[in-house]
Amino acid sequence: MGWGNASTGSIAGLVGDCKMSEQYAHDLKLKQLSFVRQLTTIMFLTSIMNVAIVLFCFRNTSAFQNVLIWATVVGVTNVIGVARKKYLDRSNVSASKALRFYVRLSLSHGLIWGIVPFLVAHTANSQGLMVLGIQLAGIMFAGSFLQSRIPASACAFLVPIGLGFAISMMLTGDPQNQFAAVLCFVYVGVLMLAVRWSHEQFIEQHLSAAAVKEQSQVISLLLRDFEESTSDWLWQTNTYGVLMDIPLAAEGVEHENNNVMIGNNLVSLFHPDESAWVLETSLMRKESFRDLVLKVENEGDDRWWSLTGKPIYEDGAFKGFRGVAKDITQSKEIEDRIAYMAHYDGLTGLPNRVSMQEQLEKVMRKPLTPQMSRALVWLDLDNFKWVNDTLGHPAGDELLQHVAARLQEVCDERDVVARISGDEFALIVERPADGQLEVFLDKLTDYLSEPYDLWGSTANCSASVGVRLFDEETTDSRILLKHADLALYQAKKVGKANWCMFTQELDDRARARLQVESDLHHAVNENEFKVYFQPQVNAHTHEIVGCETLVRWQHPTRGLVYPGEFIEHAEDNGLITRIGDWVLRAAMSEARKLPEHIRVSVNISPVQIHSANLIPTIVHAIAANNIDPTRLELEITENVLMSDTEFTLQRLHQLKDLGIRIALDDFGTGYSSLSYLRRFPFDRIKIDKSFVRDIETRSDSRSIAVATLSLAKSLGMRCTAEGVETRYQADFLRDCGCDELQGFFISRAQPLEKLQHMIELKKVKEKVTLIQDQRDFMYRRASDMRAAERAS
Repeated sequence: MGWGNASTGSIAGLVGDCKMSEQYAHDLKLKQLSFVRQLTTIMFLTSIMNVAIVLFCFRNTSAFQNVLIWATVVGVTNVIGVARKKYLDRSNVSASKALRFYVRLSLSHGLIWGIVPFLVAHTANSQGLMVLGIQLAGIMFAGSFLQSRIPASACAFLVPIGLGFAISMMLTGDPQNQFAAVLCFVYVGVLMLAVRWSHEQFIEQHLSAAAVKEQSQVISLLLRDFEESTSDWLWQTNTYGVLMDIPLAAEGVEHENNNVMIGNNLVSLFHPDESAWVLETSLMRKESFRDLVLKVENEGDDRWWSLTGKPIYEDGAFKGFRGVAKDITQSKEIEDRIAYMAHYDGLTGLPNRVSMQEQLEKVMRKPLTPQMSRALVWLDLDNFKWVNDTLGHPAGDELLQHVAARLQEVCDERDVVARISGDEFALIVERPADGQLEVFLDKLTDYLSEPYDLWGSTANCSASVGVRLFDEETTDSRILLKHADLALYQAKKVGKANWCMFTQELDDRARARLQVESDLHHAVNENEFKVYFQPQVNAHTHEIVGCETLVRWQHPTRGLVYPGEFIEHAEDNGLITRIGDWVLRAAMSEARKLPEHIRVSVNISPVQIHSANLIPTIVHAIAANNIDPTRLELEITENVLMSDTEFTLQRLHQLKDLGIRIALDDFGTGYSSLSYLRRFPFDRIKIDKSFVRDIETRSDSRSIAVATLSLAKSLGMRCTAEGVETRYQADFLRDCGCDELQGFFISRAQPLEKLQHMIELKKVKEKVTLIQDQRDFMYRRASDMRAAERAS
């Protein structure tokens, strides 16, 4: 015990009691006092016996007269001690005061016995001293053992005797006696440690007993409270199942149900259902039953009882049943409510996902009906978020209730209708295979597309529907759910407010998508990407003035993969940021080989523009390759400006402050908000190739191209046309004022080494010596911008 170790660190710790709370200390003193009172008489008798032994051993010595006087003192001390003990037993003295008396009594006995060696040491022979030492050793051992529960008393008795014997032996001058004195000191120390250890064991037992007592009291209180507050009652029947005694605790129930009376059959009290049948069967078979939930036959509110019973036998003869009953109406209502909430949606009252899953498993086990089409229909509201954001969440809740009502109207009674989560619903329907399922789906989407009246406002909220037919081969419900979700995703993709039937092609495309995403992770880690460059030329001189950086994926099995096949996947899984950063570094590294007047364009995705690593990556790539910042041009689409416009414009201004050019790519294909051109001074506008491609055949494309060129010129921006493939397109754009051309008519995108017939590449070393001033300037500007961004 921790307190035991601490208490042995000093003499006071050896002698005193262990520290504890007052509550336990008082009980401990009472227990010590009771123990020492029981031993006092024994100790007095033992003292008289030992005195007699000493008188006998030293009767023929010259010290006998002194020993006789000493014996008289011992007797007087014992008489005084007995008288004092009787007084303390009769009087109402505190335990602490009584214990102090016994300590003083022990000290007096120890001093008296410690005098004996001085009386006989110089007259007794060695044999007498040996007998005396053995006797005193036994007295010390017996006294310390009997008084170990009171360390102070034990030590007060032990120490004077040990010191008296040891000092008297030292004074004789005999080496053997002096060695015995040393042994006596050791013996006394060992006994004191033994007393302390024994006392700690006593304390530990006392505390354990106190803890058990407290626990017993707590348990007794809980049992008493239970007995006082429980609604359980006893019941008993005869051999025929007829009540022989009315439950005392069921007086209220007795008034509500007049059937509960002596002479009524126990089974007749309850509503005939499965539980009542179990009760009747148990009574007939004389079998015990436990916690049987039964509905009471009652004209008023429903009441529920929990019944437990067992057969009674006396001298081997069956006498009936006896048991305990309890009114569990409230807990049964709570249990039913919890069960309802676990299987039904609280807002619409429709079955929820759990219930739908159970129904789906159940339906899948049924064989398909010939000439019938059974389908899992998964639908999602198209504009639910708009309703929540504009009309508020209460209106959104009311919309869900309207949708649930419409679904129940359009479905048959045998159909399963469930709300899965949020604005998702699911149906299990079965229709004749002569096209009735398709008719139902058309009716469903049309009905859900009709306007809703929400608090005086009209809301249009159609639904996209995915359908998965049941078949004999599919036995896993998870596959059905996945296929229905794929069909729903396809319905949303091709256009809202319609339905889409699952086909194997959808599953194949989903698997291919997962494979592409997995391969992308591998490609990023294994550096499988390459950068290609497509030249941009001056429309009048055909001199190369820039190159657009295009990424290619060198797949180990599929070969060269173009961006259209993997960029969308990279944006969905977040890898576009890592790929974009790599393209920036690779483009700047290749730009070292180009002449100084040729700029390099790099496309930036909407996800990448919000990345915290964009500016540090650009700064490091420019500084590491000693590139003039004005040679880098970042191309963004109008989609970039649609998300968090203020932040995007702020980020673009930061990039422009670094000296980097910004171009608006695919102009006219997105949202084409002219406010962006007014709020941010782009360096360049790029006409999308879809307009350039139809210049020769469509007048509207020519008009759009001319209007874009005029707009760029009036705003002081340069204009580049993408997708130029014929001389007519090049001449038309040049004559209309286009500054630069890009497309197959000039060159396809190629690795930089394959463009040497058009561009004179420089030879560069693998390691570039940085211009310290430019590098410090770029890092300082980037640091200032990050600090300003954090402050804003």
